[in-house]
Amino acid sequence: IEYNGGRRRISTERTQKIADTGYVSVAVVGSVACGPLGFAEENIEEYFRLPASFVGEGTFFLLKARGQSMKGVGIDDGDLVLVRSQNEAEEGKIIVALVDGEATLKRFYKTDREGVFRLHPENPEYDDIYVHGLQIQGVATSVIKKLQ
Repeated sequence: IEYNGGRRRISTERTQKIADTGYVSVAVVGSVACGPLGFAEENIEEYFRLPASFVGEGTFFLLKARGQSMKGVGIDDGDLVLVRSQNEAEEGKIIVALVDGEATLKRFYKTDREGVFRLHPENPEYDDIYVHGLQIQGVATSVIKKLQ
């Protein structure tokens, strides 16, 4: 316990280390369809301060999930998805894919056909989407959700 001029403050070495860690401001840049392909909104709505240890290395943004196609991995309508901005991804990663100006959040797979990719929803009620060419906007790393 530290005493600071008439005001008590509880502090230990461990809590001070936690308090001294860095934070990163991450922009919420709109929403992304978790269903069929949907128009990509790209306007900064707000910023979230997140611990740097939670975010990790790289450039990140947040997207609000719309729809239920990714509910099998815990991404529900209205959740915030933390995305590492990058234009490449390993197969099986959950990506933000831009196809003909429309964005969607799906699991990414290559196919045997040149330039054709499979975007897999994590909900058995939805079918895979096959696209000829896509642009990877980033890879999902975490989900932030409100408990109701």
